[in-house]
Amino acid sequence: MCQFNPFTHAVELTRFALYGQINWLSLAVVVGCTVVFMVGAILAYDPAGGLIRRGGPGGEA
Repeated sequence: MCQFNPFTHAVELTRFALYGQINWLSLAVVVGCTVVFMVGAILAYDPAGGLIRRGGPGGEA
């Protein structure tokens, strides 16, 4: 189950870096997840809507 967690690969990448080595699988997983999450965030971002819509008291529209 831990192998599907991208945080596990980030920790492994950091651990290998401390020894001056590189773990290519962990690097690929971290870069892949970064790209996927970044694209998702860019596509989902709506500057007009924002997190809370502007409106009257209480933030209700």
